[in-house]
Amino acid sequence: MKKLLLIVLTLVLGTTAFAQPSRKVGPMKAGKSDIILTQPEGELHTYIRSGGCTDVMYGGFFKGLKQDGMVARVIVSPDGRTAYFQNIISRAATGAWVKGNIQGDKILVPYGQIIYWFDVDENGQTNYGLQLAEVHMTGAHTSYTAKTSGNAVFRIKDDWRVLELEGTSADLEKDDILGLGLVYTNQFDGEWAYYLDYETVYTEEEMKPVTPPEGLVTERYSVTHGIYGHFVDVGFARDEVYIKGLSDEYLPNAWIKGTFIDENKIRFPLQMAGSYQVYLYYFMGVDITKRDDYYGGQYDYTVNPEQTDIIFEYDPETRSFWNNDRALIVNNSRDSVDRFERFPKPMFRPYKEKAVQPANPAILQIDDRFWAYGYELSTVAISVPCMDVDGNFIDPSKLFYALYVDDDEPYLLYPDEYEGLPFDEVEEVPYLYTNGRSIYPKSAGLYIYQNGFERMGIKSIYYGGNERHETEIFYTVPNSLITDGIKSIDNGQWTMDNEAGAIYDLSGRQMVKGKWSNGKLTKGLYIKNGKKYLIK
Repeated sequence: MKKLLLIVLTLVLGTTAFAQPSRKVGPMKAGKSDIILTQPEGELHTYIRSGGCTDVMYGGFFKGLKQDGMVARVIVSPDGRTAYFQNIISRAATGAWVKGNIQGDKILVPYGQIIYWFDVDENGQTNYGLQLAEVHMTGAHTSYTAKTSGNAVFRIKDDWRVLELEGTSADLEKDDILGLGLVYTNQFDGEWAYYLDYETVYTEEEMKPVTPPEGLVTERYSVTHGIYGHFVDVGFARDEVYIKGLSDEYLPNAWIKGTFIDENKIRFPLQMAGSYQVYLYYFMGVDITKRDDYYGGQYDYTVNPEQTDIIFEYDPETRSFWNNDRALIVNNSRDSVDRFERFPKPMFRPYKEKAVQPANPAILQIDDRFWAYGYELSTVAISVPCMDVDGNFIDPSKLFYALYVDDDEPYLLYPDEYEGLPFDEVEEVPYLYTNGRSIYPKSAGLYIYQNGFERMGIKSIYYGGNERHETEIFYTVPNSLITDGIKSIDNGQWTMDNEAGAIYDLSGRQMVKGKWSNGKLTKGLYIKNGKKYLIK
């Protein structure tokens, strides 16, 4: 159908921490005056959805999907007669509210209400919208019936703690689904937009996001985990600790609260972080297990039902606190790790800027042949530690990296190849810069619009403390992380003296005697004299 692709490009779906569909809607345009965009007055209830749904992703139709973990908002008017639902269709989150009439223990939501209007779509078609309907899919998704008269019915249970959508069902094996969906108006009147919710249940979330005490004084801290980190605001009030900005991806304005157990320990319980797009998020502690892979430093994350809090050691002299065994995450579920930001073995410290030498960067992998976006190019995975040579956090806004291809001249990035560059021509790439396409976030990698080179180098540059400090250039060659290109050493039998040259880990940190165990390296991948060595 014509508009399957259209909806993919225009409706919003909440994103995850990793690869997933992403649809963005611009500001709602005028076109139908009865579309409710302003939050109505009344008592707000926040719910977690469960149930099934259909969706269109990557230009295809998908059934049997779950609403689990998605947020729903309902407002009850001051007179108790009207309920308003925001984003009533789980995977078509336009931000609009629809109106329902409260009758006893039921809410009657009239079909035909419009949640989005197209003044002009990208194909030049004008003046049509998306409206609520009862949709019955029978057989393939192109076989269905729809009606825009009548009401969807939500049953009120347990004093508004639970709302259930009645009269819906699904037999996925027979492709028979009856539910609340969306159809088009006007010239496409009654055509299904392929969005459909069924067996929907709203369960009220009684946790509320943390609000700091009035007048709380905060201090700038760093939170670090591995080679990564960012700034947060930390405030102390009696026996409580408040942190703002832990979630720098989803909820940068959210607060998390901890309580002192004694003078040397702080406990952060499972708590509400807030909502981002169509999902609810929680702060919680989880168990971590280090993966046995080439790159090292990677973890698997597991929810322990017996311990969803996290306890930090606290040093009263430095006012630093840390946990070296578990992870603090921002998570879309209380029960499993899903759509999350991770902070393994986090360390919080007061921050004071200094002029320091940045830690050594590394090129992790180069794929010398790749085709994307109409270009033949190379993909480069890099590691730029956001820390100095002593392992202390540095200001990411003052950290840069430069690449070198085949020679000792910096590789230049031009705006005709890299959309959205901060300058006309870039030699030193800001650590925090990403254009969401060809330059990855937090300096994790980028595309190079050439290939066939023999080597590539990288260096870090730091401008903290009003001084410029840079590392040497570290070179590697394309495809050097393929197994055939790695020298393998069994059982870590590699001593400090058996071959000249310093040894580095993949974060660019030089291995010294204090980092060795009984004269042997632990398992992982190391760099020596420009070559990769795998310790088994």
